[in-house]
Amino acid sequence: MTLITQIEDKGAVVAWSPIGQHADVIALGSKEKGGIGFDDYGGELELYDLNITKEGGDSSTPTLLGSLKTSTRFGSIAWSSASASSGIDGSNVTSTGILAGGLLDGTVNLWKPSSIMNELPDATLASVSLPNNNNDGSSSSGSAGGVSTLKFNPHADSRHLLATGTSTGHVWMMDCTTPENGSIVNVYSPGGEGAKSQGGEITQVSWNSQVSHILASSCANGTVVVWDTRQKKPWCEFRCEANCPVSDMAWNPTQGLHMMTASEGGGGHLRLWDLRASTSMPLTSLEAHAGGVLSMDWCPHDDTLLVSCGNDNRTLLWDLYSLQPIAEVPNEDVAAVNDYGNVDPSSLYGGGLSSSQQKRNDVQWSPLRRGVISTCSFNRKIQAHSVVGLATKCGRPPKWMSPGSGVSCGFGGTVVSIESQQKLVKIDTVVEHPELVEASEKFESEFAATDCITYCHTMAERAEDDYESQVWSFMQIMFETDAREQLLNYLGFDPEKINQVAMEYDEDGSNPSDAEPIPAMSKDAENVVKDALLVGNFEAAVECCFRSGNYADALVLASCGGAELWAKTQAEYFSREAKRRPFLSLVSAVIHGQLTEFVGRSDPKKWRETLAVLSTYGQSEEFPSLCAALGDRLEEFGDAANASLCYMCALDLGQAVKYWKLTLEDAGTNLLSLQDFVEKVSVFMQALDGSVDLDDEVSNLFADYSKALANQGDLVSAAKYLKGNTKDTNELRDRIYRSRFGSFCPELMASPPDFPYNYVNVGVARDLHGITLKQPVAQTQQYQEQQQPQQQEQQITYETQSFASQSNAQVQQQQPQQEAQQSSSGLPQGWVALQDPSSGRTYYANQNTGESTWDPPVAASPALAPQPEPSYSQPDASPTRSSQHAATNQMQQPQTNGAVKGATSVTTTQKVASKYGDGFVTSASNPQLAEQYGNVGTSNPYSNANRPGTAAAAVGGGQMKKAPVSGTLDSMPTLSEDYAHLQSGLLAVVEQLHASAVGGMEKKQAMESQKAVAVFIKTLARGEIDSDVANQVTTMLSALQNRDYGTASAVVTRLISNEWKDHKDWLKGMKFLVQMASKKQL
Repeated sequence: MTLITQIEDKGAVVAWSPIGQHADVIALGSKEKGGIGFDDYGGELELYDLNITKEGGDSSTPTLLGSLKTSTRFGSIAWSSASASSGIDGSNVTSTGILAGGLLDGTVNLWKPSSIMNELPDATLASVSLPNNNNDGSSSSGSAGGVSTLKFNPHADSRHLLATGTSTGHVWMMDCTTPENGSIVNVYSPGGEGAKSQGGEITQVSWNSQVSHILASSCANGTVVVWDTRQKKPWCEFRCEANCPVSDMAWNPTQGLHMMTASEGGGGHLRLWDLRASTSMPLTSLEAHAGGVLSMDWCPHDDTLLVSCGNDNRTLLWDLYSLQPIAEVPNEDVAAVNDYGNVDPSSLYGGGLSSSQQKRNDVQWSPLRRGVISTCSFNRKIQAHSVVGLATKCGRPPKWMSPGSGVSCGFGGTVVSIESQQKLVKIDTVVEHPELVEASEKFESEFAATDCITYCHTMAERAEDDYESQVWSFMQIMFETDAREQLLNYLGFDPEKINQVAMEYDEDGSNPSDAEPIPAMSKDAENVVKDALLVGNFEAAVECCFRSGNYADALVLASCGGAELWAKTQAEYFSREAKRRPFLSLVSAVIHGQLTEFVGRSDPKKWRETLAVLSTYGQSEEFPSLCAALGDRLEEFGDAANASLCYMCALDLGQAVKYWKLTLEDAGTNLLSLQDFVEKVSVFMQALDGSVDLDDEVSNLFADYSKALANQGDLVSAAKYLKGNTKDTNELRDRIYRSRFGSFCPELMASPPDFPYNYVNVGVARDLHGITLKQPVAQTQQYQEQQQPQQQEQQITYETQSFASQSNAQVQQQQPQQEAQQSSSGLPQGWVALQDPSSGRTYYANQNTGESTWDPPVAASPALAPQPEPSYSQPDASPTRSSQHAATNQMQQPQTNGAVKGATSVTTTQKVASKYGDGFVTSASNPQLAEQYGNVGTSNPYSNANRPGTAAAAVGGGQMKKAPVSGTLDSMPTLSEDYAHLQSGLLAVVEQLHASAVGGMEKKQAMESQKAVAVFIKTLARGEIDSDVANQVTTMLSALQNRDYGTASAVVTRLISNEWKDHKDWLKGMKFLVQMASKKQL
């Protein structure tokens, strides 16, 4: 059901409210006698709220908002959303606008709807009696006839204008803002003074939807007049149908020169007029009502929808795209009567209303409620219907259901938006994280404006925690020329300061002379040492010193006893004194070159002292490994933060970032933390001179950062941080390279990225009849080989004999499978359907005989079926012989008539097989093989038709068609000096055409021109173009260079007329070249 609500027992004219806050309100002006009996009680104006959008309660029952009595009945009614500036007496009528009622006594009344709703006494604004003009144009007193129609101007700047039509055929306009002669309105004719009657009752007036001063009026005599109210004269007049009243008319809501008229005659025509084209012949006619059209209205929200009602008791919804009715609005009652007391009197005396009583005489679209119409019927019912569901039967949603705007998000933070009211496509870049963009720009600008040392120093001072400050300080040290000295200073070990402290050291409260004396050596020990020295036994003397506790004497004596004794004495000394003097373990490690062992037994809590020792005593080549070992020891101890600092000293980026990644994971999805990570890694990589590759995990983090920048529209910066070759990195690199900012990325333009995806041949072809066929395995493999002919030539080399034997083996192996396939597809035994790679067409080949044809083969009688003859000695081999036999024949032919000029390389055979597109390559059907093996004069089985996927074979008398010429600019030949200017000149013109081509058509013509130039140059290099033709092309090129486009066009026309048969493969494109050059004025 489409019915929303209805008002019973009201024969009235209807006007919808144009006020947004009162969109469900309608005004009813009674057009039939009120009361009971035969007395005339005048008319009545009523305002109803239909409660269409009311929530809760009884939303289907209309509510009477107010009413007032009039002296006579209504002929028409209109409602305007007039503003205060267009108010009649300056009063505030903005809340509900102005109501105008045309009465049958020839007066027009104006009311305030707000006063009617509130039952205020000042509801009437004005009451104007229209003048009565005679047919000769003179005015006279008396009734002007009833007001049959009236309409307010819908344009915002002209809402104060009201047009009226009377039963006497006159059209009047009322200006509601210019009081004159004591009246509150000014009444005048749109045709000026002395305007005559239109010749019959004015059935409708309608303001143009696009131009505010254009008004149309329709008449019962079948004419329509379009008035120019500014010029005060008719703009045009046309007759819709002879002796047939125009019952209604309406302007197209969006096209100001399209008008629809309705005829009340027997034909029931709706005619669409295009006033730009003709006022005597309609654009089209809609015929669906039998008996005439009573009313129609054009949808204000969708200009493809129109509703009409007619004498055939039908209310139709039209689709103006198809010019057909798509639905009928039903006119049944809301519900059946349930009890006798509710029986309508009209249902008595015959059991119900006739069809003529139920038919509707008025239909209108709501100006605000989309998809809602009102209907008035002769059985005194006012109904509101929703036709939203009906409107979708045309196969598309109504325009009011289509989005008024659209948005699509693209790569690089791009947002494309459209609006239905504008003919513009807006492309914006949305920055979702401005703080990230700001931080990235700040990093790049500061890092580019200063050196690495200064930048790291600034970052260290700016750091918010101690660890970050240490990271940037260590980073600064990495760029210093005296990095190890700077490291000692940063760790708190200043050599000069330490030297000064040592020189000035004085034990508190003691005198060096008061120090505890070293224990004196006993007399016996002295004698032993002396005797040992007398005999030169230093080792015994040292041992005696150790036993007596005189370690210093032992070291002095050991220095005189050789290197071995010196080393042994040092070791013994260190073992005895290390516990009492811990610094001796450091001295031992330095002396013995055992820094690695020293790191292994060092105290992790004193890692700074250990790192200082490594910086002071470590050799340059071992320093990085020693720092890495210290970092490993700290990691084992659980100090990952300080371990990362040691890894930085080792210049080990992979180990240093481990802790940075942990802190990044703790930060979650914070992009600023990712920014800090990228900054540290990027600066670290500067210290390594880019000599290190990032691992996949770090590369993916950089890819995430680049993606985040790209999503903010900063594609140029994003391209700088694409490191490594992970899948995500390669995909993003390719997308940026192909974006509109790709040319601004020097990193990508210097080395264009590889396409990150693999091409896959699915092995499926489509034949001429649209049936998808699966290619046989051999054909699929061969097609894949044809896609990469250059790779085949470089990587694959077969001997001719092995090629033939391999082909025979393949055929024998595939025959059972292919025979089964062809028997199921309806082809004769031995035939297969294949695809020509060059054209995409399907052709048919015989596996046994080598024969091929474009037409589907027909099964032959077994008695007449040809049998292959495996004879290898005939020089003119049968054209139906299999490719394998032909290849063998070609190898075994005797060298007669000088045809064989020497051994033929295997690569040439492969080129021919690849060129001609299938495995059935015979010398009889291919000119290159025929020329190679000396059987040029053999017959051609493919006369008057090209072999599938091949060049034309020889056709009668030894005349061969020319081999095809590639239309690409690859491998362009070098022309002789006489024609070198043609090559450079034509290529320059083609380049200009490509640069200036706009739109798909021009780009296609530019490609055709390029193809033509390439074919022309290559054909000229072959010597297949006469000098006369070449000279004419020279004249054409010279004319183009001098911008003499008429001469150039004449030359091309002459060439096409005389040389088309021999040079049509490049003349067509040359014509496009001249046309585009003339158009672009190149």
